[in-house]
Amino acid sequence: MTKSSAANLRATKIRRKSDSNNIGIWIVGISAAVVLVVVLAIALSSRQPTIAVAAPDLPKEWLVGTTMGNPEAPVTIQAWEDFVCPACRSWTSTIEPQLINDYIKTGKVKMEFHQFPLSIHAPGSYMAAQASLCANEQGGFWPYHNLLFPAQDQGQAGFTIDKLASYADQAGLDSKALLDCMSSQKYKQEVDESGNQAIGLGLNATPSIIVDGQHMTDPYKYEEEVKPAIEAALAKAGAQ
Repeated sequence: MTKSSAANLRATKIRRKSDSNNIGIWIVGISAAVVLVVVLAIALSSRQPTIAVAAPDLPKEWLVGTTMGNPEAPVTIQAWEDFVCPACRSWTSTIEPQLINDYIKTGKVKMEFHQFPLSIHAPGSYMAAQASLCANEQGGFWPYHNLLFPAQDQGQAGFTIDKLASYADQAGLDSKALLDCMSSQKYKQEVDESGNQAIGLGLNATPSIIVDGQHMTDPYKYEEEVKPAIEAALAKAGAQ
């Protein structure tokens, strides 16, 4: 074998070794990428679904504090509710949308939310009531309100201070400010006074719905009771 042939043979062996090393590196790289994809897939599949946040579909100027609707509406509905009350959650998801579509969007009715936390749902009921008023400070009462009722699925664990702060994040609010507000118990007295006011009105259950001063005996009977009461109030106000 000539010196030239021997050199070529050594060069070929070196290239084969280099090619082998490159293939090995390539295989390792592909394997690592596959592992990363699998890990990401597992992580994504294990994430809790995000609760949809939406304020009522009304003009911004019709969402003022804990009241929704045209400020000049001739008829007012008061909704006395407890965020940890399953019946309130049901009323809010079934009857409230009908009120919004039939009367609030038309500008004929406005609805006020009033705090009526019940001791049977404590401590979450009182925590949620105060948190909603802290959210109201930031102009986010209604989207925050829409996150509190689904939190019932977690039981009392859904209304700890950490959870209440996390709902502020989901509603696009400042969770630290809400935590500071909660820690100071800034709205404890207001919530207590609201509950006492409800009792003073003779209310003993949630949801308690009052249409233009008339207490609905069954707030779930929309067509049979709630709607006729609204129509009568509108006729009285000459606003039909």
